[in-house]
Amino acid sequence: MTSRRRIAELLMPWGGSVGAGLGWALTHQIGSTISYDNCLLMSPLAALLLGLLGLGLTAGGAFFSWRVWRRGEAEAGGRHFVALIGLLMAALLAVPIIWQTLSLLIIPRCFG
Repeated sequence: MTSRRRIAELLMPWGGSVGAGLGWALTHQIGSTISYDNCLLMSPLAALLLGLLGLGLTAGGAFFSWRVWRRGEAEAGGRHFVALIGLLMAALLAVPIIWQTLSLLIIPRCFG
């Protein structure tokens, strides 16, 4: 097994945690920064694309964790547990991404 392949195998269980964290942070920081700094730039299309990008990162990371968890590697219980935590974290952080995207679509751009 090459060293790159070995590194990828070691990091796969962490995919859900990392992907969900990055997706949520991206959606939250960019969405709030644009809507607070210059509210006219945050159009409904931009908000929707930003939410889809965040959900895409979350789903992509969850997919890597799911692949490890599905194997059910009994001899590597730690990897199996980390993959399960990654899946749960991806599901948990998908909720605020959806809520923030919906709020950017529902509330008028320059409200208040």
